[in-house]
Amino acid sequence: MALTNLPTASLKIDYRDASGSKGSSVFHIPYGTLASVAIAAADALSAALNALSDAAIDGYSITYAKTEDTPATPTVGSRVEEKGNFVWRTANGRTTRFSIPAVVDSILNARGSIDKSNALVLALAAVVTDVDLVFASADGSDITALLEAYQSFRTSSTRQLPTDR
Repeated sequence: MALTNLPTASLKIDYRDASGSKGSSVFHIPYGTLASVAIAAADALSAALNALSDAAIDGYSITYAKTEDTPATPTVGSRVEEKGNFVWRTANGRTTRFSIPAVVDSILNARGSIDKSNALVLALAAVVTDVDLVFASADGSDITALLEAYQSFRTSSTRQLPTDR
């Protein structure tokens, strides 16, 4: 089992016309292209496309995707509605958060909080906060520490309900 990439990353440029309808153009970038180089190229391409289209360019996204070549089998009874929510302190004093679907029971305390001293949680915190400060909040502030963590559940859609209900 390994995460493998496609030969290219994708650049999607989004347009909006006078009626508010949306469209897009998709381009491919060799996967080994550094993000900074891909961004500079996307900026130049956006300017060229803007001159060729009467629609407004609203922005673009660059995606370097990887997929599992041999997907693992989910743990029996796992449910994506059961979330582990992680709230992080950022360098500018604010917070950011993410959740992990089907969180493992071994990190949960009896009342639904997540044990922040658990080895798996400590390993996650090290990756999020220590890897050259790569991960940041949406406003660009570095993530510095795990503030709180807890379990929650969200409503299941019909498709997510067990088939033997």
